Amino acid sequence: MGLANRKTTDTGTELEVVKDSHTLTALPVADTDDEMEIDLLDLAYVLLDKIHYIILCLLVGAVLLNAFSFFCIRPTYQAVAKMYVVSASNDSVVDLTDLNIGTSLTSDYEQLMLSYPVLDQVIDELNLDMETEELAEMITLENPQDTRILNVTATSTDPVEAMNIANKLAEVSVEYLPETMSTNPPNIAQQAQLPDEKAAPSYARYTMIGALLGALLYCAYLTVRYLMDDTVRTAEDMEKYFGVVPLTSIPDSDIFEDMEKREEKEDNMRNKKKFRKDKRA
Repeated sequence: MGLANRKTTDTGTELEVVKDSHTLTALPVADTDDEMEIDLLDLAYVLLDKIHYIILCLLVGAVLLNAFSFFCIRPTYQAVAKMYVVSASNDSVVDLTDLNIGTSLTSDYEQLMLSYPVLDQVIDELNLDMETEELAEMITLENPQDTRILNVTATSTDPVEAMNIANKLAEVSVEYLPETMSTNPPNIAQQAQLPDEKAAPSYARYTMIGALLGALLYCAYLTVRYLMDDTVRTAEDMEKYFGVVPLTSIPDSDIFEDMEKREEKEDNMRNKKKFRKDKRA
């Protein structure tokens, strides 16, 4: 691994002395205000070199977020009641005008069904232990495009409560809205059924998100470490970052040790041969 030290000369010039197993030279320190360049290919090699850790973080993130969704998030259930909104003429024949009026009434119903009088009556009749605002957050009204159908969806951690709220809201609305708007009452096209499957959380979704977060966070860590690492390790790095060719290069200390061992071994061999010749003589 390279070693870099900064020194200041007598003239005030700051130099960076870079030393590693191959090179030794003194260079002017580059201006730190220069724009940082990112070698994407080099960064890709860094990420590939740590691919086993990235996969490990991916698995850890998936397991952790899946466990969080399973143990810390209470499952919720949804029940849906459907209302059909139509304004019929006095002769009970539905014409185009009635259909257009019904479409307009659907938007009005969406607003009034979440009003305090309607929600308070639902709370009273079901003996719910909650505020009006809490009940409003549990209810979703949806009007599919180009229809006069109004979907009343209630979401709760209790499937029975979700079914009761959706049905009771539809029943109260059928009574309250015609009196308030002086129109014909809407029809309840579908009663809410007891949900047998949870609506949330989706364990598969949380697992995928956890896996992506784990891998992305570790990749971000590697990227930041790569960008912050300004150590010059090779002669190519010196030429790349500073535009300076190394003045000289020295071999590794291991090479010196190998050479000394080899010379010592050769000396021993020569001494043995000389000893044998002297003994024969």
